Amino acid sequence: MKSIIEQFYYGELNPCEMPAPSTKKYKENQQKLAGIEDELRNKAYGLGNLIDEFKDIQHLLAAMESSCDFARGFRCGARFMIDVLGKDENK
Repeated sequence: MKSIIEQFYYGELNPCEMPAPSTKKYKENQQKLAGIEDELRNKAYGLGNLIDEFKDIQHLLAAMESSCDFARGFRCGARFMIDVLGKDENK
């Protein structure tokens, strides 16, 4: 079995490609969002392009936030490891 470092190096570990949560609450909210979008499109006839542009920018921002959160989490985890492995409180 490859170490996590080897998996990461060889591109076998990519958290961004992991599937979205499959919880009941996630699915309910996903369906609710789709319903709201349909309602907006029906009520705001002719604004479909604007709604699409809004969603595209919203997705871009969410991806940027996820990337930043991942980097922060990775750095935080590395700091924990440095602290855990670098100090011996008994000395």
